[in-house]
Amino acid sequence: MNSERIFALDALRAIMMLLGIVLHAGITYASADYANFWPLKNPENSIGFDIIVAIIHFFRMPVFFVVSGYFGALLFYKKGAQQMLKNRINRILLPLIAGVLIVYPLAFFAFTFTKSAFSGVGYPLTIAWEEMIAGKFLPFNVLHLWFLYFLIFYSIGGWAIAKIFNQNTVFTAFFNKIFSYILERCWLRLVCLTVLFFLCQFWIGEPFLTTNNKWSIDVPIFMTYFLFFETGWVIFKTNSLGKLKGYPIAQLVLATIFFFLFILIPWPDSTGWLYLRELLSALFGSMFIFGFIAFFMTYFNNYSPRLSYIMEAAYWVYIIHLPIVAFMPGLISGLAIPVFFKFLISLSVTTVICVMSYHYAVRNTFIGMFLNGKVHSPIKRTVVNELASEL
Repeated sequence: MNSERIFALDALRAIMMLLGIVLHAGITYASADYANFWPLKNPENSIGFDIIVAIIHFFRMPVFFVVSGYFGALLFYKKGAQQMLKNRINRILLPLIAGVLIVYPLAFFAFTFTKSAFSGVGYPLTIAWEEMIAGKFLPFNVLHLWFLYFLIFYSIGGWAIAKIFNQNTVFTAFFNKIFSYILERCWLRLVCLTVLFFLCQFWIGEPFLTTNNKWSIDVPIFMTYFLFFETGWVIFKTNSLGKLKGYPIAQLVLATIFFFLFILIPWPDSTGWLYLRELLSALFGSMFIFGFIAFFMTYFNNYSPRLSYIMEAAYWVYIIHLPIVAFMPGLISGLAIPVFFKFLISLSVTTVICVMSYHYAVRNTFIGMFLNGKVHSPIKRTVVNELASEL
């Protein structure tokens, strides 16, 4: 299994990235205040988008980091420690630097424009431009690319830990045996990850999984996602991926039920109930992780031209989408239509622009080589046309 390309995990990683566009398109129209992470709030909003944002947020990045840990380990053990670090520099560090420097000014302009449009101020484009030339576009944070920032440190940490445990000793053999035993059993791996996840939630002090898009590191948040990364690393090291295929639908259904119990029950405001909510979120979060891995391993572990195209496009699409998805709500703010249709317009236009830009400006160019390590021959393809026609 480990010597072959894992189409299921490639697809899973890509889908988790692309769900970020759905999350960012929906959060603008949600009713809760997300000002600390997302400064845009449409005057007309709906709690339905809060639910969409919450459920995606609870599983998207944990699943992504587990998959990233798996592929980090694959590089380490198949290509060697030096090649693994070189690959991470080329595929993560350099795109992070380029992405922040290029996307941040565009995103700043888009956010300023839409905030001005929402407030009813005249000439929002002029205001956004004036803010830009005033020099306020410098990258004071890493925006939506915080996961790349974390992955650089995780790759170094995984490399260092693997170097220590890569020796064939009684100690390492014992831990490999223990981890293999845990991962082979559905209930046991759920219990173990839930307990570790709960301890991280307890450390953070919140029942919600939070993010950190600042250059400074929030240690509890950082270590929580490192737990997921190392989980993926151990899955590869113990050759346990094929053993995670059981009960995909059951795990995802139970996780969804527990999620709705979590958000719909009027929980009392006390320390004890906070701990219970942290435990519940850790439980359904772990179910989502193993459920999605099992689901994709069961139903999407075969080559598909369309899915392969999505896998290759996802990196570019996610990096570049933020300015567009932040600009669109301001552009359509004056339309007298329900917020659900505004959401669909914002999501669809953003997706089409990103996919088309990938197909015609990235896929067969040095940018494609920069992001994905390969350039496709400029042959005639129909996949992108099929995808665009379905949006």
